[in-house]
Amino acid sequence: MKIIKEINQDILNSDICLIPTMGALHNGHLSLIEEGKKLGLLTMVSIFVNEKQFNEEEDFNSYPRPIEDDIKILQDLNIDYLFIPESNYIYSKNDFEIIDSGVLGKQYEGSSRPGHFDGVLTVVNRLFELIKPKVAIFGKKDAQQLFLIKEMVFKKRYEIEIIEGKTIRERSGLALSSRNLLLTDSGKEKATLLYTILKEVKKEFRDRRELYAFEVFSSKYPNIVIDYLEILNLETFSKPTEKTYEYIVLLAATIEGVRLVDNIEFKLEGA
Repeated sequence: MKIIKEINQDILNSDICLIPTMGALHNGHLSLIEEGKKLGLLTMVSIFVNEKQFNEEEDFNSYPRPIEDDIKILQDLNIDYLFIPESNYIYSKNDFEIIDSGVLGKQYEGSSRPGHFDGVLTVVNRLFELIKPKVAIFGKKDAQQLFLIKEMVFKKRYEIEIIEGKTIRERSGLALSSRNLLLTDSGKEKATLLYTILKEVKKEFRDRRELYAFEVFSSKYPNIVIDYLEILNLETFSKPTEKTYEYIVLLAATIEGVRLVDNIEFKLEGA
């Protein structure tokens, strides 16, 4: 494995599969990397904690950065490149395009974290410009982010294949996330309720064709602070209609001051 801080011509002349991360690697990341290694391309993992997608300096500063552990994990996986750029290389002299995430980028997660998705799309665009990967892999846990990235790739006509990696969960149902490292054992136990809520929404919607009132879940699960709970058309990320067949339920909540997101997809029988 080669550790690099800048992209050279050898990389630009190669077919690269890129797995962008912010580090604090877990089995969810590892599943994306293993998926990438099956493609027969050179595999590159990037680690860059992107300040532009954080709304609060405290959140940025507290984000876990176990870089030595991450390096050891990636060495054992025998990837080709680990890209650990400096911020002034990614954002060189402000000579970069700030991507507007549009109307969708200001809803749901974007409503609670203004500018978050602008920051996400801006850094992903910079990585694409610098590396010119043939394939990039992103996890489905951050579903709104994934949708917006795919939308950006389409609009910019990038010849980059986006592969969606499935959400990896603990036995409890808790979706793996780097932010889980900030939770106590008690907090992690409470966080398992997120998947419980998602499964309940899925069941109730299938049975009754409607979403429980937000207040029902807020009162039923007082140990977590629910920010939003939305059911959308999976294909368009808009409100479902009578013709909607595939759905996604989005959920964001705060536990012990840590913000967590999760989702669940399903199809409606007979739609």
